[in-house]
Amino acid sequence: MELLPSWTKAGSWTLGRDPLGMQATSVRMYRTLVPGLTNVTNRLRYYSFYCWVIQHYEETEHSGDEAKWRIFIRRAEALYALACNIVDPQQSDGLAGGLWAGAFRQALPNDTIDLRPHTDQPGQSGQYLKATRGNFGQFYIASMTEVELLTPSTRIPIVSNQLGRDMASAFAESVGKTTALISNAIRTGTVTPAELAEIGDAAHPSRIPADSKEMAMLRNYLLATNELGGSGSARRSSAWLLLDLLRLGVSAEDETGVRKAFYNRHGPDGSPYRVTGLTIDRWMAFQANELCHIAFEAILNGLLTELQKYPLGLEPNLLITKLLAPLLAKLGTSGRSWRDWSAEIGEEFIGSEEALAEPILSTLRDVKLASNQDGLSSALQLIAALWHRWGGEDTSVRTMIEGYAGRGGRSLSGVLRTLDAQASNTVEDALMQTIRRHLIADHLTIAGRKLAASGTFTYHFTLSDGVVSDGRVTNYAYTNPRIKNLIRFLRDANLYDGSTVTKSGTRFLSENQPV
Repeated sequence: MELLPSWTKAGSWTLGRDPLGMQATSVRMYRTLVPGLTNVTNRLRYYSFYCWVIQHYEETEHSGDEAKWRIFIRRAEALYALACNIVDPQQSDGLAGGLWAGAFRQALPNDTIDLRPHTDQPGQSGQYLKATRGNFGQFYIASMTEVELLTPSTRIPIVSNQLGRDMASAFAESVGKTTALISNAIRTGTVTPAELAEIGDAAHPSRIPADSKEMAMLRNYLLATNELGGSGSARRSSAWLLLDLLRLGVSAEDETGVRKAFYNRHGPDGSPYRVTGLTIDRWMAFQANELCHIAFEAILNGLLTELQKYPLGLEPNLLITKLLAPLLAKLGTSGRSWRDWSAEIGEEFIGSEEALAEPILSTLRDVKLASNQDGLSSALQLIAALWHRWGGEDTSVRTMIEGYAGRGGRSLSGVLRTLDAQASNTVEDALMQTIRRHLIADHLTIAGRKLAASGTFTYHFTLSDGVVSDGRVTNYAYTNPRIKNLIRFLRDANLYDGSTVTKSGTRFLSENQPV
C-alpha cells in the first residue's frame, strides 16, 4: 500500500501592520479622542442622508428582502457621489464611490444615465464601490447605531423612532422637492444630467443650509452641545482644539503641525499654546506613544535588513549587536551609562522630537532605506529623548498611556519601565535588553496569538533553535488619528470654510472650552 502525505489546510499570510502591538495602544487612545468617527466616516451629511434613505425604503418598499435593500442603498450612494461630483468636484472629497464618479463625470452622456450596471451587481467588477453592502453597510451602520440614529437590527436597518426620524425629516426639509428626484432615480436606477445637477446642488455635503434644522442636528451630533459628559464631550473638545489651531494659522493639510502643537504646546509661530485639560493631555500622550512605535518599527526593519545578510539566521543577541555596533560608534556612546547618555540627548532634543522623527519616517516609507544609518541613529536617539522626558519626575504621560496599553503593556509606558531597570547599565546593554523584550519577544507573542486565533501568519521573522531567520521588511507610518476626517466635519458644519474659521466657528470657540 502506497502511503501519501496528508497536508493540512494552509493558513493565510499577511505582514501585520502592528507587529509590536504598540499602535494598538494609540488606536485605543484616539478612539476616545474622536469617538463616533472612523477612518472612513468622511462626510457629516451622510448621517442625515442615510437616515432619509433608510426611512424612504421603509415607506416605499415594505420589504425585508436584504438583496433588494442592498441594491437600493447602492443606487442611492452612487447617485449621491455622481450628483455631488457634477456640481462641485473640488468639495466632493470623502464621498463613497468618488473615484468612480470622477471618472464617470469626464464622459457623461447627454441623455438618460443608467446607474444600474454600476450598482446592481455587488462584488462584481465595474461597480461604483466594491463593498457588497455599500459604504453605509460597511462603515456607517455601527456608528449610527451607537449614537442612536438607528435602532439595532440584524437585517434591514431601521431609523430610531425619535432621533433618526427627526434627522430624516430634517434632510427632507433642507432638500425640499428634490427628494422626489432622488426617490425616482433610486427606484428606476436612471437619471438625467439636469436631474443630477439639481440633486447635487440641493444635497451636496458642503451645502447644508446654515440656518436649517438639519445643520442644527448635525452640529449637535458633532459637537454634542447638549451633552456635558460621555463620549460626545471628548469629540467636542477635540473639535474645539483643532478649530482653535486652525484659527491660529495651522494649515488644514498640516497634520504634522497639529501633532507638534498638541505634543509640545506651541502654536504655529512657536508661541506657547496655553490651553489645558484632559483632552489635550491625552493628545500629548497619544503622540508620545506614536513617536515610540515608529522608532521601534525602524529598528525592526533595520534588524531584518541586517538578517538578510545571513541566510542561515543569527542568534538574537548577535543580530542586535551587529545592528547596534556601528550606530553606537557613530553616536559616541562607548562606556557611557544609559542614564547619562539619555540625559544629554534629552536636553538636546526636548521639544524637538519631531525633528528626530522625520528621518525615521523617511526610512519607514521606503524599505530600500531600512538600513539607513541616519534614520536608525535617530530612532535610538528618539527612544533616549522619550525616556529622559517622560521617564523621570513627569509621569503624567506614561500613567495615561498605561490605561490604554492593554494586556502586556505594549506601549511607550512599557518601554520606559524596561529602561528604568537598565538606567545604570551601558547604552549597549540597555538597548540590547529593551530590543529583546519589546521587539523580539513581543512580536513573537503577538504573531503566535494571531496564528492560534485565526490561522493568519503575521510573522516578520521566526525564532527556531535559538536562531532568528526569515526576516521580512515592510512599510510603516504614524497611526491615522482621524484629524483629516474631523476637519472635513468642521467644514461641513460651516465652522471652517477651508481657509478660515467662520463666524459660527468663532462663536463655538468663544462659548465653549475643552475639558
